[in-house]
Amino acid sequence: MKWVKDFYDKQFIWSTTQYDFDLNHLIEEHVDKVEHFSDHPITRILELGGGNGRFAVTAARRGYDVTVIELAPSCVENIYKLAEKHKIGSNLRIIQGDFYQVDLEEQFDIVCYWDGFGIGEDTDQQLLLKRISDWLQPNGVALIDIYTPWYWAKVAGQEMEFGNIVRRYDFDANGCRMLDTWWRKEHEGDQITQSLRCYSPVDFKLLMKDIDLNLVHCEPGGEMNYESGQYTEQVELGKAMTFMAKLKKLA
Repeated sequence: MKWVKDFYDKQFIWSTTQYDFDLNHLIEEHVDKVEHFSDHPITRILELGGGNGRFAVTAARRGYDVTVIELAPSCVENIYKLAEKHKIGSNLRIIQGDFYQVDLEEQFDIVCYWDGFGIGEDTDQQLLLKRISDWLQPNGVALIDIYTPWYWAKVAGQEMEFGNIVRRYDFDANGCRMLDTWWRKEHEGDQITQSLRCYSPVDFKLLMKDIDLNLVHCEPGGEMNYESGQYTEQVELGKAMTFMAKLKKLA
């Protein structure tokens, strides 16, 4: 899936030149969420798809031992810069690679995957969930953001502009996939598209019928109203763009 690396690499480069946000701003709320939903004391955290690194660096700054796996070179470079800026020491390990292929011998108290689950087909998700199970301690918890089909079907065709960047959402009804396409105005032919499989909670459970993980909680995410430009942090599940799945490893 070559598009994965290309998409996230270009998305990061384009967004940092056009979006008005501070990449040095850490995201304490995600670490608060990890602490809230963990059933046991946390020492070691594994993050899949670390993106710009703000979660991994925040968690390491709080004293956790964090391993982050990120594929896109530009994102990995930013994680190193952010870690240096915040004087993070040896409790942060950064791995550039594909988490479908990276081998890790140790196990973790928490495995996190924020905003990105659904790459590939159902068999790919099952492979990843089996790997997550292997990476978890016997009493470990996985927290995974899942895209809902109802929200992305509703907003299909929605376009946004950020400076020189255009972003459009579409929905593949046959494949139940959210499509996220980016391009620069002067290079409309050079488009990048992210394709993520969407799941309801019951469909997500079906992925794990032969995997020793149990879906114990679904935490609804937010909703963006594109007419008013207002984002609501948390809404009922039937309106949410995502839900966070809490998975526990079966004894």
